[in-house]
Amino acid sequence: MIVLQPVLEVRPSDGFTLWPVAESAPYGFLPLSGTLGPAEVGTAVMRIADCNDIDPENDGRPPRPADPLGSFPHR
Repeated sequence: MIVLQPVLEVRPSDGFTLWPVAESAPYGFLPLSGTLGPAEVGTAVMRIADCNDIDPENDGRPPRPADPLGSFPHR
């Protein structure tokens, strides 16, 4: 039987201090499941937000806040 497992590609989270994240290899995959610990959930949320980190263009999105804490949820 073939089993599919959803994963997120993860990179090191050097310097990320907004919430706890799990240590990871330089590049790897985080399997997603209902058994993730709090730091692993933090890593997943961090990576999803990081993937949405694009500069606003002339499409109606507001400009990115200048402070790091405000800019992260903006993503």
